[in-house]
Amino acid sequence: MRKSILWLLMLVLFLCVPGTIVAEESASSEASVASGAAAPVLREGDKGPEVLEMKKRLQVLRYIESGNLTRTFTAKTAASLRSFQQVNGLEETGELDLSTRELLFSDRALPLPHPTLAPLATPAPLPDIPWPDTTEDGFLTAGGEFVFEDDQAGVWISLTDSLRIEITRREDSSIPLVWFETEIRTRNGVAFETVATDPAHPGKKFRYPADIAQDAGFILGFSDDFYATRIAGKDTVGIIIRDGSILSDTTYKKRSHHLPNLDMMAQYPDGRLAVYECNEHTAQELLEMGAVNVFSFGPILLRDGEINEQLYTWYRSVEPRHALGMIAPNHYLLISIQGRTKASKGTMLQRLAEMMKDRGVTQALNLDGGNTMALVFRGRMLNKMATYKNRRFVRSVTSLIGIGHMGN
Repeated sequence: MRKSILWLLMLVLFLCVPGTIVAEESASSEASVASGAAAPVLREGDKGPEVLEMKKRLQVLRYIESGNLTRTFTAKTAASLRSFQQVNGLEETGELDLSTRELLFSDRALPLPHPTLAPLATPAPLPDIPWPDTTEDGFLTAGGEFVFEDDQAGVWISLTDSLRIEITRREDSSIPLVWFETEIRTRNGVAFETVATDPAHPGKKFRYPADIAQDAGFILGFSDDFYATRIAGKDTVGIIIRDGSILSDTTYKKRSHHLPNLDMMAQYPDGRLAVYECNEHTAQELLEMGAVNVFSFGPILLRDGEINEQLYTWYRSVEPRHALGMIAPNHYLLISIQGRTKASKGTMLQRLAEMMKDRGVTQALNLDGGNTMALVFRGRMLNKMATYKNRRFVRSVTSLIGIGHMGN
């Protein structure tokens, strides 16, 4: 009897050992299931912090536009997720399943490609130019001014011992598009200047750009940020500094995609141009940094050689455009794009930024375009007037940017 009981106990112990192993495996399996439950499939209608984290990641990868995000998985969220799945070669379910989750939060996730634009036509060859003797860096070896003008070929040049301006008209009839590329090089302290028709009363005494430039004697004059009209209209003006004086220190509290969004370009005595977001610095801070002039229109086109991401989503209308950029200190590029004419419709800001970048520009700001855009060479406006609301005109303005002086 005792032996039977002993054998029974041994049998129970033997059976319990494997049972323990099975129990451990079962617990491990349950833990795995629990782990999966911590990351459930997310789909339309779901809400919570997991949805918000997913949307933040999609926004970083450009599948969701910049802006505030909610914790709700909407139909628009599902569409963004399907775009991500399509670009990354996943099944387009519009749901955040395990495979989509793993790729979305990995370094292998591909961002949404930027929209592409058709390349511009190859520029026509320039005419033969009877260049005078110049220094190694391209300035006149003597005093005076060398001037070359060929309206038919679309080339205008002014060259002194401290300033080199080369304007070239380009076109692409397939778009259609006509634009002017103005390359500017300076030395010996020559810099951009500003002039106002009535400095004591901004926004008053409107005049045509060519008349303002001619009276100021500018070799090159061009329209600016149209700030005075915002002052006169009691709108948010942006940070405006002229000749070291603050004219306005009011700007938007946060950056947006308005036009203008009041992003800024500061001009410094050492020949630098630098761009800043609308609320990045106060007017006083910019003065303390050494800014001589601050233009406020925007948006930024290029900063440190990188195209502003806003331009791939916003500012898609086709209009006359105008932008100033810096290739390096004392080396600038102004692009003036005609629009609202049969020969040239205008373009979107993405195209303008890409044109700037292709020419080596590192910092660039969009200035006031539309019917305000004016490019004046030695008192003569080169761009054609645009048509707006059945009127063909260039807008009269109260201020201008210029560089170089005729007869000096």
